[in-house]
Amino acid sequence: MKNTIVKVATSAAVVIAAAVVLPASADAATQSAPNCQFGNTYGVRVDHAKVVADNGVSVGEIQLCRDSDYKFWGFLLLNQPLNASTYGDAVMERDRDGLPEFVGCESAGGNGIVLPNQTRCWTPKLTGLSGAYSFRAEGSTTSSHTGATLTYGSTGTTR
Repeated sequence: MKNTIVKVATSAAVVIAAAVVLPASADAATQSAPNCQFGNTYGVRVDHAKVVADNGVSVGEIQLCRDSDYKFWGFLLLNQPLNASTYGDAVMERDRDGLPEFVGCESAGGNGIVLPNQTRCWTPKLTGLSGAYSFRAEGSTTSSHTGATLTYGSTGTTR
């Protein structure tokens, strides 16, 4: 009788351990993903907008983010991983006195465009300490076969 209890307890522990180790589905991971990610840290969402197709279906969100040092970045968060023929990108515009500067996820300091089976990317951070700066972020997905923009969204301009 004692051996039976130990075997049952051991079997239950293996089942519980297996359940803990199994990865969550992509949908669950995407839905629970936090806003304004930058590497292993997160910032404040200054503004956001849906990224939508021509038919009005939302595929995700573009976010304009900042950290406690008033550095700003764009963050694209898609609802589903992209398929093999699509890529995504976020572009942030920083403007000072009518002189715009643009950075995307592929710019130095970003994490690269959203590739197939991925859901997010971020641009490099740019300082916003001077009150003379304004910021805006755009997010889109593009067909890698035709170069056509499939979905698009843009935040408002801040400051």
